[in-house]
Amino acid sequence: MHLVRFLFYFWGATKYYQASKFNNDGTGTISLTYSAKSVDVKKANNLIGNLPFTNELANEYFNSAGSKVTKAMFYKSQGDSSIQNATIELAVTDFNLLSKCKGFSDVTASWSKSDSGMVFRWLFSPSHKTKNEIESYQMIVDFESDLKSTNGVLAGKQVRWFVYTDKMNPNGAFFVATINSDGTTKAGKEITKNGSEGSKGGKEGEKEKSCGLFGLELPLVLLGWLVFANRKNTSNKN
Repeated sequence: MHLVRFLFYFWGATKYYQASKFNNDGTGTISLTYSAKSVDVKKANNLIGNLPFTNELANEYFNSAGSKVTKAMFYKSQGDSSIQNATIELAVTDFNLLSKCKGFSDVTASWSKSDSGMVFRWLFSPSHKTKNEIESYQMIVDFESDLKSTNGVLAGKQVRWFVYTDKMNPNGAFFVATINSDGTTKAGKEITKNGSEGSKGGKEGEKEKSCGLFGLELPLVLLGWLVFANRKNTSNKN
């Protein structure tokens, strides 16, 4: 359960990547990875906006009634020690309480039932972008059931979004998906159990069951997509 560190060689400012896996009832896991210049992290006392760069701050900013930090890693980029990275992994027990986290205080997140199915909504507000000095957002979400619609790029039960903040909507970066489900899940108890055990130092094998998305396949997906996005951005500038 770790991300390949060479994903953060390029660009400047804060890069924000979030990979999640959610059950039909909104329980699941989130892995968020962000990077910034080491000198900026130091000047900001290990806290850029709502993004922490120490274990103590990670627990303070991402533990809540609906979430629990199961792992926090902080490291320099290979080949470029001027870049500081952080990867925070969370077990989510109540999606609708995520905005209670300090780390998500400028995020509006909701998981609700509609006539069409369960609706996933996530909004990074303009203040989140400004406060955290975000240059780009990348979101990858795997859902338990098939999807009916989304404003992202759909691949099976996975949805991907990528937004450069200089091109994002003035109202924020809004991600939405409608899941073909009535909210009933088969995996919810397993995710919740693993989240609790993970926070108490549970077995690695048990945690892997709920975090399959964050294994070796994720870095390859992220790298390929980010290289494509970087080339596209370079082409647009030319």
